[in-house]
Amino acid sequence: MRAYLSHLRDERGITLAELVVTLALFGMIMTGVMMTWSKTQQAYFVGSEAAESQQNVRAAIDFMVREMRAAGRDVTVCAFDYAGPTSFDCGATKATSCAAKLGGGYTSCANIFAMPFATATASTIQILSDRNDNGRAGDLGEENVLYALANGAPPCPPGVSACITRDDGTGPVAMVAVDIAGLTFEYYPRPGFPPCDAVPPQNPCPAFTLPLGNQQQADNIGRIRITVISQTTIGGDIVRRRLDTDVMLKNRA
Repeated sequence: MRAYLSHLRDERGITLAELVVTLALFGMIMTGVMMTWSKTQQAYFVGSEAAESQQNVRAAIDFMVREMRAAGRDVTVCAFDYAGPTSFDCGATKATSCAAKLGGGYTSCANIFAMPFATATASTIQILSDRNDNGRAGDLGEENVLYALANGAPPCPPGVSACITRDDGTGPVAMVAVDIAGLTFEYYPRPGFPPCDAVPPQNPCPAFTLPLGNQQQADNIGRIRITVISQTTIGGDIVRRRLDTDVMLKNRA
């Protein structure tokens, strides 16, 4: 019994110094855990916001692509004045033929172009089509659309530095994407048209030099590259994403 009591008296508890060291180590571990969790949460929110911004831009690009592919839609072959090697084709002969084909009301398609060269710039593009197949382009709002990069309000919302707009001439200019840092169009000629007429053929074909010099160039655009740079501020950090897509144009006389 005495030996047992002596053993109990020799056992010691945790000292204050040991407790302090243990708590300090625990605090350091928890600080690391919290910092890791905070960084993970921040990365998640940054990625989520960036993905949402990128998805909005992608939806805007898809919308532009659909309308660009309709540029020059002309089932009757009477709606547009196409540029040939030396002149345009919308003369008296075409007017007579189309008037007979379409009946009364048709006069001429002179100077009506699927993609006017003056508005085919690095940051704007105008798209005309004849969607209702009546031989006239632009008599519906969706048949004459201008996309552009706009800066400031209006037309962008207050606080938005740049946005992509769509103007069909029927009412207020619509916004298809906000939080934009850049919008660029590059225009490439169809094979066989300068500067894509080298022998042997160039691969890839060089783009037209902007601004376009004439309507002949615009009527011979075979491909358009769209580049959009989105920008959003998340937690004080500026996050940018770049999206590129190519559009092949098929509606050409």
